[in-house]
Parts: sequence; structure tokens; C-alpha cells
Amino acid sequence: VGGGPAPGINSVISAATIEACRSGLEVFGFLDGFRWLVLGDVTHVRRLRADDVALIHFRGGSILRTSRTNPRGRMDNVLRVLKHFNIRYLVTIGGDDTALSSRSVAEAAEAAEQEDQHYHLSVVHVPKTIDNDLPLPSSVNTFGYATALHHGALLAHNFIMDAKACPPRYYILVAMGRSAGHLALGIGKGAGAHLTIIPEEFPGHVTLNEICDIVEGCIYKRLAMGRNDGVVVLSEGLIDKMTEDEATRVFGSTDVTHD
Repeated sequence: VGGGPAPGINSVISAATIEACRSGLEVFGFLDGFRWLVLGDVTHVRRLRADDVALIHFRGGSILRTSRTNPRGRMDNVLRVLKHFNIRYLVTIGGDDTALSSRSVAEAAEAAEQEDQHYHLSVVHVPKTIDNDLPLPSSVNTFGYATALHHGALLAHNFIMDAKACPPRYYILVAMGRSAGHLALGIGKGAGAHLTIIPEEFPGHVTLNEICDIVEGCIYKRLAMGRNDGVVVLSEGLIDKMTEDEATRVFGSTDVTHD
């Protein structure tokens, strides 16, 4: 499992494990993504049986934990560990970076087959991101997105009620979504936020002053209606809509993390 946590990881682990067990396969779960695989470590692995995963979908997080370790450049160690356990089918769970890592493992395994005809590895990647920003069919959401939207909308609704109870007050919420504003837009719609701003609204670059102007416009309009409270939802992807000069002016650097 790679990348950050997302709702539904344990459900995927459970489904894959149970189906593999029904097919007569042994299942091993590697802890902390590729972290130990790239070191050639064979101790951070867990045998998984159907009974072990039958109820884990009720638990949050990941029973195998997760990490952002990238295996590229250390593929020999990864393949050595996989061969040690005679892994024939590898299922990876993660976002776009983990998908690329999964592809790299598949390509390395295919190249290794030229030297060892007795070993073959099939790799399947399960896309994971609450941002819902992967190029899937329009009717298919990434797992975890719906849950994140639901809980995000509940939080936003609570902030709306808090702001209304303690005027004058505004809350500004920032939702994840570096490449797409789906989560911010869904939270804003679900909670009835008074303003939601996503990067897709801007065909070109945007400045912090422009974003502030839009927020202030919302505040003034609500004041004209006799209201001095509200909630604004922003997508984190707005940062990537800024030029390098603007990011440096606002943050002091162009190296802006989204975590």
C-alpha cells in the first residue's frame, strides 16, 4: 500500500485476500508499502488468511500500514524479496505515484524473465485517492472519495452551524485535491457552503489577491443580506494555479507541499 491513508484500503485488502484464498493461493502482505522491499528485507511481511481479513473492512487505516517509498532504482532488492516468497501475483494499492511504481515493478519483472524463465510475475494496481483525480470512466469514482466527501461535508456543516452561532465569524476550509477540485466541490455542495473555489474555474494562472477578492465579495454580499457568518471551501489545487513568482511572493518559496 503506497501513499497516504484513504477510506476503504482494508476493504480492498480483504477482498483481494479472500478471492486469492478461494483460488487456492497463499497470500502475503508486505508492511509499509515498498519501504522494506527496497532494502531486501524479508522480515516485514505478514501471512494473510481469509479469517484474518474477514472483518477488517470495519476498521479504518490499513492493516499493512502505508508509506511513500519509491522502489525505482532499487528494483533488484524488490524482485529478490518477491522471488524469496515465490510471489506470482502482486496487487498494489495507491495513487498515481504508486501506479507508476507498480508499472516499474512489472517492467523489471518482465526483463528478469529473460534470465529466469521459471519465474513470472503478474502485477495489478488498484487506484486509491480521495481526490478522485485518476483518469477512470466518468461513472467510476476512486475508492475512499465518497467517504471523504461525506465526512468532509459533515465537518463543513458543523462549521456552518458554529459560525452562525458565533457571529461575526467565517471559517475557511481547505480540501485535498492537488490535480482536481472534485472533493472541495462535493464538500461545498453537500454542506451548502456559502462559497467554494476550485482550480478548474480559472483557465489561466491565479493570484492570492484574486482569490481574496472572491472571498471578500462573498462576505460583502452576505453582509448586504444581513448575515455576517459563513463557510468558504478552497481546493488545495489553487496553489498549483499560481505562477512561480506568485508562489514565492506568498509563501517565500516555490517548494510548497500539499500535506
